[in-house]
Amino acid sequence: MNDDKLKNTLTLKLAEWACAVDESQLPSDVLKIASHSLLDWYTMVLVGWNEPAVANLRRYLNDEPGAPQATLLGSNSLASLTHAALINGISGHVLDFDDAHLPSRVHPSVPLWPAILALCEHQGLSGKQALAAFVIGVEIQTRLAALMGESHYRLGWHNTATLGSFGATAALGWLRKLTPIQMCHAFGITASQTGGLRSSFGTSCKPLHAGRAAANGLFATGLAKHAFDAQSAVFDVADGFPALYADETFPDAVIQKDGNWDIRQVIFKYHASCYGTQAPVEAALKFNRPDFASVSSVRVGVETQYLSVCNIQTPKTAAQARFSIRHMVALALEGFNTASQHAFSSECLTDPQIAAWRERIAVYGDAAIARANSSIDVEFTDGTQQRVTVDASRPESNLERQQHRLCEKSAALLQDLYIEGSEKILHDRILGIDKAPDLHGWMEDFRVWESQHRRNQHEHTNTGE
Repeated sequence: MNDDKLKNTLTLKLAEWACAVDESQLPSDVLKIASHSLLDWYTMVLVGWNEPAVANLRRYLNDEPGAPQATLLGSNSLASLTHAALINGISGHVLDFDDAHLPSRVHPSVPLWPAILALCEHQGLSGKQALAAFVIGVEIQTRLAALMGESHYRLGWHNTATLGSFGATAALGWLRKLTPIQMCHAFGITASQTGGLRSSFGTSCKPLHAGRAAANGLFATGLAKHAFDAQSAVFDVADGFPALYADETFPDAVIQKDGNWDIRQVIFKYHASCYGTQAPVEAALKFNRPDFASVSSVRVGVETQYLSVCNIQTPKTAAQARFSIRHMVALALEGFNTASQHAFSSECLTDPQIAAWRERIAVYGDAAIARANSSIDVEFTDGTQQRVTVDASRPESNLERQQHRLCEKSAALLQDLYIEGSEKILHDRILGIDKAPDLHGWMEDFRVWESQHRRNQHEHTNTGE
């Protein structure tokens, strides 16, 4: 592939940057954050494995067997690369409890790790290469988000699905050692495959977007490696991806200064719901479980855009509850553990006390409130009022504290699925993945751990592609 028209294009500049990354030159804190993201995502895959959306996808794909190439993380079985990416991808996002990069509106881990781990396992690549690929994928996602601006999301696109597909393409292209020209064609192939609507939020399709994005990266780079061609200047031509998927673009925002790594802006959730609910939950918790009878009203202020994202008034399903500020604030005020899956059970959804709290809560949008911030005003029956404000937009500056909190979160979520104490073995292996010379063997060891430490009630499903 030799495209003279690519000279000086933004598409080529992004491809050249991605292809030129040297994993030995990446800063240590950047690699550490990547391992934190892997730990968080890995946990969410295991916890989400038996959710209905994941089980339904596994049943469907089980009728299309393929080569056993990569591990299905919730079992000790193998599937093809594509199906492993799809299944692990949907499982990691089905609970909507994974990491976030607020400026890009992308959940960074879920379109990237399913594809990266599948290919690294199949080809026996190193843990350091896997971490580097993740960093590259995050950077391409965020740079494209800067190019597309806010209108892409406002038009109804799900950035994790659309921009995440390109991130996966860059990550897998680097692992497959594509040339910059091949990478440009891979971007063009991805542009013809990607999609994902925000109107799907609260349905099984929302987490499927993540698995599909990961699979898109595998598919596009595999084709490009075999000389499959596409529109190679897809970020530059008049009817290319940015022109069709955004009202306004910002090319000058794409090329960043040396030493800037957007992975440093990744933040993690500690409540099992959409990121738009995180600040309201944190604010509600500061009221220290007020007596319901003493509260006459609760007003929750959020950034206006969240009214169309996570403001389901009366959720009927667990998926809807994760996109309901009213439900999540009700849980927090009543003292429920918002990281527990019980908070999304049918019993909890129909609990009379939670329902009563929901009716007492009003959510409103305020253009003066910044993204991932919230204010809650509680009026008490004695006429007094109390206001709490929270900013949940800032990444953790202390990486050791972040690692500790993520290990605590993982242990709490895995305690009903795996033998007590066994999660520490998993944590140590994931956080030390940079020292693994061969992820094929690393994943074999994981399958042994998974089968030996799974509790009886944890379903073990053999699924091929």
